[in-house]
Amino acid sequence: MSIQGSLETFYLPSMLQMLSYEKKTGRLKIKAPDNEVQIILHEGDIVFATESRKSNRIGLLLMNNGLISQEVLDECLAISKEKNQGIGKTLVQQGHLSLKQLNTFLLKQAENSIYNVCSWESGEFVYNDAELNLKGVAGNKLNTMNILLEASRRIDELDILKKQIPTEDSVVKLITKTDPDGDIKLNEEEWRILSMVNGKATVRQILDQTGYDDFTGYKLLNSLLSYGKIEIEAKRPAEELAAQALTHLKSIDARQFRETLDLLGLKRSSVLRVVLSRIFRDAVDQTQFMKSLANESKRIVNPSDTAELNKLKENSHMPFMRSVLELLWQTVNDPDAG
Repeated sequence: MSIQGSLETFYLPSMLQMLSYEKKTGRLKIKAPDNEVQIILHEGDIVFATESRKSNRIGLLLMNNGLISQEVLDECLAISKEKNQGIGKTLVQQGHLSLKQLNTFLLKQAENSIYNVCSWESGEFVYNDAELNLKGVAGNKLNTMNILLEASRRIDELDILKKQIPTEDSVVKLITKTDPDGDIKLNEEEWRILSMVNGKATVRQILDQTGYDDFTGYKLLNSLLSYGKIEIEAKRPAEELAAQALTHLKSIDARQFRETLDLLGLKRSSVLRVVLSRIFRDAVDQTQFMKSLANESKRIVNPSDTAELNKLKENSHMPFMRSVLELLWQTVNDPDAG
């Protein structure tokens, strides 16, 4: 049997419910523009699932969840490359994880991926019956109906949890003020989330690094918000930044702009200085300004220039430079954003 369609016209949980009821064995693939989930079923039960946004970083997820160290990860990555085999298999062979530990972790990640995909509102899916070789796949299985019931509950609660967090590309920042009531006792999962907060990582990046499903991740972020440990800074729309940047740049003359670049420590030969000078020159109207910004951002390809731009964005205290640097940073990291 083969079935394919769109999530906009076919409810995914209904598809999984049907496959479970008919005790199907095969593969279900669900694709979105930036992610893909593959679910493997055996006689109607889910035995495994992979998520492209996480599956290629299983070693990093194991480290971030405290199961291995950075040293062990680096060592086993080198061995895996030499033997041309998966990092999980290498970790077991080298005695850093038992097969039971690895399978339990992989099954939990499979569960998280299914919870996430059940909340997708768009995407394409295809299911095909298949004879499966389940050797090496996690020994346990997930009851499809129990998973769907829990997914439904989480989807309802997730809408409430997301109200405190503007968007998944919002940046998470630490709050360093002292708590007058004493230190709050954080649990292990809350500490794991907190360890990922560096003032630059977005909500989505943090969730992907920990491997948590969205429900668990948003719940932990809400806890840290309520404890006053973090703050969420929404990404400002490009149109708002552009209007503000244009107003600021029109309020100064060329001499003031050059002096500012000097104060920022930009050498006359630096790529960033040339880029910013050309953007300033073209700050005539919004159309020309945005066109110049898009063109000039393409010059920032060297990692050292990107790092310098980020440093300037974080440390610049000149009001008329903040919006320009923020907008340039957004354009460099997401060319389609403008």
